[in-house]
Amino acid sequence: MDLYQLLGVRRTASVAEIRRAFQKAARQLHPDLNPGDPVAANRFRAVSEAFDVLVDPQGRAAYDRGETRPRESAVPEIGFEGFDFSAEVRVGGAGFQDIFAGVLGRKPAAREGAQRGEDLEESVRITFDESFHPTRRRLHVVRLDRCDACGGAGTRAIGPVACPECAGTGQVRSHRGRMIFSRRCGECGGSGSLSAQPCARCAGEGRVMQSDWLDVELPAGVNEGSRIRLAGAGNAGQRGGEPGDFILVVHVDAHPLYRREGEDLHCQIPITITEAALGGHVEVQTPEGAVVIEIPAGTQTGQRFRLRKRGLPRIGDRSRGDLYVEARVWVPRVQDDESRELLREFARRNPDNPRRQAPLAPAAGQKGS
Repeated sequence: MDLYQLLGVRRTASVAEIRRAFQKAARQLHPDLNPGDPVAANRFRAVSEAFDVLVDPQGRAAYDRGETRPRESAVPEIGFEGFDFSAEVRVGGAGFQDIFAGVLGRKPAAREGAQRGEDLEESVRITFDESFHPTRRRLHVVRLDRCDACGGAGTRAIGPVACPECAGTGQVRSHRGRMIFSRRCGECGGSGSLSAQPCARCAGEGRVMQSDWLDVELPAGVNEGSRIRLAGAGNAGQRGGEPGDFILVVHVDAHPLYRREGEDLHCQIPITITEAALGGHVEVQTPEGAVVIEIPAGTQTGQRFRLRKRGLPRIGDRSRGDLYVEARVWVPRVQDDESRELLREFARRNPDNPRRQAPLAPAAGQKGS
């Protein structure tokens, strides 16, 4: 089967696109996630070899020229219906390039110095009510852990043996036309012998892909877009490098009653004409239960009341935001003549004209003259 088709990418796909397609496939097909499923295991082996070939520039070029073909047993003719390999899934950045290096006879790339592991990033969605209290989430993550077989070194010690790349000569010859070129062997550095060989379990990478469960506690007061960083919970480092971090991006569902601004909350409450004119006590629903507030006589629509410490907790602080309640005077539809007459009598007794007491405000989007 065509390796590009295995990964669901075009033949012109970039290395980044190939890497994302493989990461998506690995997330869905990894044997740890599909125990006892031979079909998923075969698919995982197939996409792993396809990735190993196509992510390496030399291996990909050789494959495109038809000079190198994958093993038939490793790339079975099986369908991938139901698997979308196009979307990006963050399970780490670099890595995997040497997972199946032995298939093509290639050697793992040279490794120089310690390298920090890649950060992983996932997202989680919680309800508005959950954001009021500490909340725990158990997340399934796929990440690169240090290879236990080689301790992360990527190699295992062996007795000095002749380098198979140069047959112990320390030099590699190549032909161009009638000319013969000789260069120092990159596998043994020109010494002609090897004292270590790539680890069989991680194929020299020093890291192996593992699936794991991660328990994360979200603090009370998390907001939309909050980023929770767990130090050292990302991909393992290479050659003694520090591990990366795990970053959890929090999304909070909106609430039908409350609008959030920082740690403060805003809501509206309808009051009757009588309550607005005479004042009274009104029950207000807060996220943590009902409270009663006093409405002073003469309350107007838009007037706000502040309920201290009824907002959200501040992260890293024991203080809390406030809840602002905005009054909205509700005008009923008059259904009977007696009520209409009472309102007319009220108007005769209270002839105040609010349009004379205060100038009209300009319409929205207009400037006053």
